[in-house]
Amino acid sequence: MTAPLRRSAVVVLMYHRITRPEDPFKGGDVEQFRDQMLWLKRHCRLIAPEEYFGAVQRPSRLRPAVLVTFDDGYRDYHDNAYPVLHELKIPAVVFVATSFLGSNRLIWTDAVTWAFLRSAKKTVCVPWATRTSLPLGDGTERERAARIAKDYLKDLPDAERQHLQALLFGELGVDPEDGSAGRQMLTWDEARATLEFTRYGGHTHTHPILSQISAEAADEEIRLCRDRIQAEIGIAPRFFAYPNGRAQDFTEQTKVSLARNGFELGFATIEGVNDARSDRYAIRRQPTGARTLADFAWLVAGH
Repeated sequence: MTAPLRRSAVVVLMYHRITRPEDPFKGGDVEQFRDQMLWLKRHCRLIAPEEYFGAVQRPSRLRPAVLVTFDDGYRDYHDNAYPVLHELKIPAVVFVATSFLGSNRLIWTDAVTWAFLRSAKKTVCVPWATRTSLPLGDGTERERAARIAKDYLKDLPDAERQHLQALLFGELGVDPEDGSAGRQMLTWDEARATLEFTRYGGHTHTHPILSQISAEAADEEIRLCRDRIQAEIGIAPRFFAYPNGRAQDFTEQTKVSLARNGFELGFATIEGVNDARSDRYAIRRQPTGARTLADFAWLVAGH
């Protein structure tokens, strides 16, 4: 049985990929995900996003309310995660970057990862620190180098990020848009096939960090994303997750834009739980990289 929550609150869990060992990108293991969902089903009250306001107003310590969320819109949601959710009748919300659905294009963070994994180079000097050489030996070194590059690029204005990213791909000798990664994103048909237990929310159109573009461009990203989801799914999206989602990755103007475009909730990646005092446009989420089921249980119900 679960321990009481650290306080009466709603826990929002954040997933990205749910993968199998043969998949080119790493994510949460599908069997581990199934074990986590079974545990949630036994010990928690699984809510849909439209139930969020009621849950924060009437929290329970005995069966904490938990909302399951996925960012980006990867095809493995349809292939690996949704069959588990459907079997257990667990609702979820998937936040999609709409320009990528149905294509072989990679979200820019994935493109950086893929370029490091595929490069024939043994070392690389990144274009913003040419005296710094990053080793590209085994997979662990390459993943570490990709993390270093992404962490740097995330803090730049988007136009500068795109420029340096292109230079980086040149240094690595890889074109991540060559299709070698295969289709990583959902198709709209796959999204429609999961609607029984899935709500689709916004995650921008092209996945920029919203604080790194102008307010006008951010509003356009949010509007385009909303319109595309409504056109493809037939339902106006009500929920949104900020790309990257740190406190510095969205602004008060971003929140105003969400409200103006019909979004009722905005989800961050700031860690924590939520109660009636929480900002509806800065909802906290818990990462789900727990190594064991016991660690996962503590993440949800610990104190």
